[in-house]
Amino acid sequence: MSDNPVSEMKFERNNDIISSEMGGETVMMSIENGKYFSVNPVGSRIWELLHSPQTVAQLVDALLDEYEIDRATCEKEVVAFLTHMEAENVVKKAE
Repeated sequence: MSDNPVSEMKFERNNDIISSEMGGETVMMSIENGKYFSVNPVGSRIWELLHSPQTVAQLVDALLDEYEIDRATCEKEVVAFLTHMEAENVVKKAE
C-alpha cells in the first residue's frame, strides 16, 4: 500500500469505447461522440491492463516489470495518461 492516495485511485475502461490494435498502437473510438483516439505502445499496454479495474499502483507495478523507467516518472506519466483519457471519457474511476 502506498502513502500516495493517487496510487490507490482505481480506473477502468469505459465500455462504450471500441478499440483495435493496429501496428503496435491501439486505436479507439467513442460510440458516444464519434471521436477517435490513437495511443502509443505504452498507452496501449495501459489500455490492455484495464481489461479489469486497476489502481494506479497496480498499473505502475506492471509497467515497471516491462519497461526501464523509475517509479516516480512512471507514476507521473500513468496519472497524466489516465487524467487525459478520463477527460475524454475513455476511462473512468472505478469503485
